[in-house]
Amino acid sequence: MEYHKIILGVIGGLGLFIYGMYLLSDSLKKLSLGLLRSVLEKLTSNRFKSMLVGTFVTALIQSSSATSVILIGFLNAGLLGLGGGIAMMIGANVGTTITGQLIAFKLTAIAPIFIFAGAVYFFVAKKDKNKNRALVAIGFGMLFLGMSMMSTAVAPLAQNEATKSAFLNLGKYPFLGILTGLLLTMLWQSSSTTTGIIIAFAAAGLLNLNSSIYLIFGMEIGTCVTALLASIGGKLASKRLAWGHTLFNVMGVVIALMMAPLYLKYVPLLSDNVARQVANTHTLFNLINAIIFLPFVPLFVKLLQKIIPGDDYLKKEAKHLDKNLLALPHLAITAVVNEMVVMLDTCLEMLRKARLCTITYDHKLRNEITLDEESVDDMQKHITEYIVEITRNELPEKHSRLIPALLHSVNDLEKVGDYAEGIVLLSMRAYENDLKFSAEAEKELEKLFDKTDSLMRQTRKALQFNDQTAASITLNIEEEINELIAQYKLNHIKRLENAVCISNAGLVFNDILTNIERLNDHLCNITKGILHLGKR
Repeated sequence: MEYHKIILGVIGGLGLFIYGMYLLSDSLKKLSLGLLRSVLEKLTSNRFKSMLVGTFVTALIQSSSATSVILIGFLNAGLLGLGGGIAMMIGANVGTTITGQLIAFKLTAIAPIFIFAGAVYFFVAKKDKNKNRALVAIGFGMLFLGMSMMSTAVAPLAQNEATKSAFLNLGKYPFLGILTGLLLTMLWQSSSTTTGIIIAFAAAGLLNLNSSIYLIFGMEIGTCVTALLASIGGKLASKRLAWGHTLFNVMGVVIALMMAPLYLKYVPLLSDNVARQVANTHTLFNLINAIIFLPFVPLFVKLLQKIIPGDDYLKKEAKHLDKNLLALPHLAITAVVNEMVVMLDTCLEMLRKARLCTITYDHKLRNEITLDEESVDDMQKHITEYIVEITRNELPEKHSRLIPALLHSVNDLEKVGDYAEGIVLLSMRAYENDLKFSAEAEKELEKLFDKTDSLMRQTRKALQFNDQTAASITLNIEEEINELIAQYKLNHIKRLENAVCISNAGLVFNDILTNIERLNDHLCNITKGILHLGKR
């Protein structure tokens, strides 16, 4: 037996199958983007409707993995609740079985026609939409051509009793079959690919239904890995969804193991074709699980909240801008100042997190700062809109003079948030490129952060209480900071000359100094206004 031909046939066919599946899924996804958006915009908390949406979306894009990643993105953005996400994931499990049903059709003979027609249409088509339609046809044809290559390549193995017995043992030892299906799906990151391999081997006579069902059960656990990986670094809700998907499928496999004799008895009654039997097993598994678990989604949510406790880090909301105060300008302006103090407190918190990231980069802190920066942007928008509302009323002259100053100060605070986030992004660049600051540079940054922290606290005092003394102190601190930054930039050049630090790390260090300098400039714009020296 020429094993090298078998191996080459299997890996070649598998490559064609995987690439065909990728083309099919990716092109369908691009063609369906508009429809997907309209469907996902109608996401609902009703678990039955959510399940149908999950089924439809996954059947449309031919990838439950893609659906799981989309759902995790929606959860992280706060556009979807955990209950709706779990229901949609249950639907995605059902939707992905459509792929297996398509694969089970014997379209090998006409696969080359799909590829040829798709290729001609691709080169003739001018619009991207039409090119994607052509790629769908090419992917569809390659999928079946790859299946044919794998089945043809392994067919000689079915004549070898030892090899055939080894494959059939997967049915005799359920744990071995489940483990094999799990590992294969983890390797390919696609349950559809594993289904294709099982069907190809079954069509060649290497696998019977008894062996195939345990591979299918293992595949259902292995497909959860994509969602688990996608949830890393995400919100707690996305982690709960990923682990909920895993728990749901594992429990489903446990139930299916107890029902294995029923599968073996009744699935063959639906079709005498082993490929179709494999596809039907996949479909029945997920339909039965959906029927069993969908009514218990609310309980499932509570269980996951206990397994993974805690609350996500949330954006900060405006809380002082009461519209009932607009008729009383002095109280409305006080509300604006109080909201600006909250905005400044958020910036102060961002700076402290940025400082920690320059010492030891932390992706969790980076995510929190992103939310904080969005909070600052939202506060700027709401405060600006509120100030505009104040101006719609007739104002005393002293209040009227304050309006431009307040608008300038709000914009300065937004810039402070931007520069704090910029320091974190620079720290991330240093971390990703394994850049280290020298011990002297680290000490210099620590001193600058100390000074900036003091300046921010004095700015807060000046802003909240219109404290002239605190405002004057900020200008003195800024002068000290500017002198330090000028000195530290000279020190940096000397370190480069003496090869104490590398140039790439030095560039990051220099950019952090610039961000700190500009951040303090915007803070002092506010305090100069309080002293009537600048914008305010």
